[in-house]
Amino acid sequence: MDIKGAFRELQQKQQVAAKQAKEARAPLIEVFHSVQGEGRFVGMPMTFLRVATCPIRCRYCDTPDSYAPPRSAPVSFGVRTQQEENPVRSSRAAELVRQVAKTVMPGIRTPRVSVTGGEPLGFPQFVRELGQGVRDHGMRVHLETAAHDPEALEACINQVDHLSADYKLPETLRPPENKQMQLRPGDDHGAQHLRCCEIALRRGATVDVKIVLTADVLDVSFERALERLEGIRSKVLLVLQPVTPFGDCKRALPARDLERFVATAARGGFDVRAVPQTHKALNLR
Repeated sequence: MDIKGAFRELQQKQQVAAKQAKEARAPLIEVFHSVQGEGRFVGMPMTFLRVATCPIRCRYCDTPDSYAPPRSAPVSFGVRTQQEENPVRSSRAAELVRQVAKTVMPGIRTPRVSVTGGEPLGFPQFVRELGQGVRDHGMRVHLETAAHDPEALEACINQVDHLSADYKLPETLRPPENKQMQLRPGDDHGAQHLRCCEIALRRGATVDVKIVLTADVLDVSFERALERLEGIRSKVLLVLQPVTPFGDCKRALPARDLERFVATAARGGFDVRAVPQTHKALNLR
């Protein structure tokens, strides 16, 4: 290689390094492929990318490993797993998602990636850049979120095709580490949840609203949530998820309670589904 060629190569490397330095990064928990799905997409094969850290503490949370970012994240290619050092650049994460989808389930008609957590809205620019990096290759982006930060969702919604928004009932929450997110007795994050749904609907994304039901949920809290969602009930799918006992939630939801909540939602005019955590029954992650 002559001097000019070496200089051009150096310039190209510098340009690549400068571009990578500007990319958003996020700590990941793992990247894998599964048929677990979520809400209306339960049982549908898709790639999952889990982002670490979460500002909310749910009594039923079965992923306490997501609270703190690990030093590295496993990326599963089916028979082979590799470790990615955290935090991961958005373009690198998009490349990994595409590789996992292509390796584990090639030929799928509409490849999809579920961006979940932890809480992905802690890293909205990462979600936006990741979304662009996979959607440019024909994938669809599903965002699973606690839907507590409308401003963060605004920053990435243009790269989201489907929103799975939690509606957290107060009985299902523990005190958060961030005192600013502390709820007053009987209050909830309903205003933020509603705004997130409205943002996604304006963008043209499909929206599922998921309410986890524990044995401690009060009818008044559930009915208040339905009242808050009344204005968008014809535009969303309401997914009621009877809790899978874990952590502070030791008891399953009695069948009669689930039937009562479903009936209440149906009387309220909602398109409602009762969907448990299927990946537990299928012995999947």
